Amino acid sequence: MNQENAQERRLTEDGVREDLQRQPHLFVKLAENALAVAESLRNNYFKNTTHFVTALRKAMQAASQGKRSDPPLTVCKIDGADWATFQGEVVTFIDGGVGRVQISSQAPILLRVGSYCVRTGERRLAERERFGYYPVILGDLEGGNKERKDFPDIVRITAELLGGLSALERTPDLRVLMFHGPLVYLMGGYAGHTPFSERDIDLFLHQYQPVAELGRQLKEDFLHEAQLDIYPRMVPESADEWVKRRVFEPLSWIAYLYRRLIREAHQRKPVPIIAGVVERGELREFSEKVLLERVFRGLRVKGNADYFNQMYGRSDLTSPKALLDRLGYTDTLLLSMLLQPGEFSEPWEIGKYDGLSQGNVSLPGEARTGIVDFAPLKPGKIGFPRICGCYVHVSETTEPVRVEVFSELGPEQIVEAARRTYLYARLLPGYGFPVGLDIADKYAHVPAWLTDAYSKLIQYHLGVSLQRGEISDAEMRRVLVQAIYMTHRDWLFRPKT
Repeated sequence: MNQENAQERRLTEDGVREDLQRQPHLFVKLAENALAVAESLRNNYFKNTTHFVTALRKAMQAASQGKRSDPPLTVCKIDGADWATFQGEVVTFIDGGVGRVQISSQAPILLRVGSYCVRTGERRLAERERFGYYPVILGDLEGGNKERKDFPDIVRITAELLGGLSALERTPDLRVLMFHGPLVYLMGGYAGHTPFSERDIDLFLHQYQPVAELGRQLKEDFLHEAQLDIYPRMVPESADEWVKRRVFEPLSWIAYLYRRLIREAHQRKPVPIIAGVVERGELREFSEKVLLERVFRGLRVKGNADYFNQMYGRSDLTSPKALLDRLGYTDTLLLSMLLQPGEFSEPWEIGKYDGLSQGNVSLPGEARTGIVDFAPLKPGKIGFPRICGCYVHVSETTEPVRVEVFSELGPEQIVEAARRTYLYARLLPGYGFPVGLDIADKYAHVPAWLTDAYSKLIQYHLGVSLQRGEISDAEMRRVLVQAIYMTHRDWLFRPKT
């Protein structure tokens, strides 16, 4: 079948069904959804999904041919993604891993961030790649609520950001900085943690800053901004006390690190590409706010607002949210059926900060709490950055990955990040994820066998030391660092080739 006939076949329901049969991961996901939806939707779930996707494909095709001006989705082709184009670029991949060592009721205490820096096209191994490796012991931190399940996440996000900032500062010719996971997480859920102490921040900066003076300057610059602007907005009645005690509210500190990263990138020519890449995402924001919003608007204009109710035999499918709630579609599921390999979706601004509102917070070492207003941390002068995202489809055997960039760094960021994501992921076609992030992920991962083994070692060390009266914090910390840093089976000590 030639390319023209194949494209025509793709616009039929038979063509959609054939695509699903060739992509078992989509077929399985639809089968799971069919079992989870209401019984009234279950019988014709596959058939109606096929009919809906066919209609979307036809509308997209008509728009690309200039036959209609209101496409439900604009698709962009990835052009110029070849290694010759990016020859000699310096790229750093960042990822963090948390190891969970259970000692009594203690929270997870092992975290490490790995960075993998590579110069594309370099044939000399010693010059081509470089690994960075940074351990953090969560038990050392005074701030944060260790009883909360998201405590390790707060520490990991901070550590990854400092690792990225450190990579940018120590690599003058860095062209691409890529994080494993969202560039910015849904920050509203992390509000309310006890502020970090200055000692906590010194621990972070000791691990991550290439030059001690840079770390001190970073800390002082934040405290200066916190005194002038951040804390007077967040805690107007307690701002002086917070500044006097030199505490670092976690979300405001993280927001400051993002702004610092963007400011550093702006000073480079060309501006480095900074991106986060998400695999197996469950987000449905693009489907609700872009794709289906246009579909419903077009149906209302045409006087066919009951299109989905008639298709599924319901009366409550009256909005994008209702449709997604009832049918279980996600961004990756729908876009897997709409995008072809080598394409990426139009970008959209991702909502990251809806949950930022007031909350109760206590200072380190205190039981009393005070009201903190997190709303000023929404995008603005002292807040988090705006994030733009798109979906990149790498291969038929994988779901599209989500790519996120900073809107402030310019519109070319999303296009260039999509090109490189596609190129790097083509090296793992059966996985469909950038190979450098896969390497960084394996590098930063704290394996279960390692934490299990060192959990036993730590318990033995504690028992012997308690019996002899020889236990010390320094010795305990040495054992913990050894657990994640000084193991000869780690990549850090791999033999030279």
